[in-house]
Amino acid sequence: MRKIIGLFFLCGMLSACSDKTFPPIDSSTDFVASLNTLEPSIQFISKNLELIETWELDKPYTGFTHVSDDYIFLYGYTLEEAELLQISTGKLIATYPVHEGATFAYAVKETIYVANGKENTVTSYDVKGNEIAKADTGRYPMSMIADHNNLYVINFKDTILSVYNINDLKLVTTWEIPTSSHGLHLVDNELWVGGHGAGSQANKVISKYNIQSGELQGEMEAPMMPIDFADASDGFVYAVSHGNNYVYKFTKGGELVSSIKVGANPFSITSFGESLVVAGYDDHQVYFLQNGEVIKKVSVGKGPFQLIKREASK
Repeated sequence: MRKIIGLFFLCGMLSACSDKTFPPIDSSTDFVASLNTLEPSIQFISKNLELIETWELDKPYTGFTHVSDDYIFLYGYTLEEAELLQISTGKLIATYPVHEGATFAYAVKETIYVANGKENTVTSYDVKGNEIAKADTGRYPMSMIADHNNLYVINFKDTILSVYNINDLKLVTTWEIPTSSHGLHLVDNELWVGGHGAGSQANKVISKYNIQSGELQGEMEAPMMPIDFADASDGFVYAVSHGNNYVYKFTKGGELVSSIKVGANPFSITSFGESLVVAGYDDHQVYFLQNGEVIKKVSVGKGPFQLIKREASK
């Protein structure tokens, strides 16, 4: 009998230890969050530009995305499963059998799209962890973005961008793009595409494609390696180039307005209130910019790689 009781006690302890819980963030709290990958954690920064909470992570997560206002979807290239965490409770809601090779995730309302660079697939899931649809891609799918009808997927080690129906992931068409492209942004009737460049040839431009035809509309200089974009409250579009640590300010027509050097090896940019936010991967700082100047630096964990935001009061 004692052995049986002890066994139940042990099982209860193991179950309790497996219940992942983090400090909750109130649903009314606006934040920008940084995923730090060298010592895995998520850190939340308030509208007052102060660090409000840290979630210490126990796995080598390489990316995250914001889902339906109150959830964070976490994945890692070497991990067999991804996880959905609820922000307001800090609790694990669901796990997803994404398999090794998850390279990027993108959410539209309560549908989550996951690209897998080992299997060369893109899969859609609901918030309960159920698979909705799956499609083959080109080599090493990575960046994704969606409009009302289509999901656009860059194949990083290929020369095509794949366009899928957003509901059933049926292939609509493919566009020809440069290899090692990375970073997508929708601007009116255009899709802006950045990239690293191939081999020793660093990419120096942002390419603009017609959203209906996929035809190249032009290129904008943004040396070097423009790989992420953000719309801002001032009506301009910003691109961050991690090859030279510059943020470029463009009109929606693609005219360069100004540039500023920010951080060390920045990979991610977003807007937050009146600020632009840039993650400096090598110097472990999150930078807040207004009117072309850095107004605040917040020290975070090592390797801030991606940013998400929630502006619940807007």
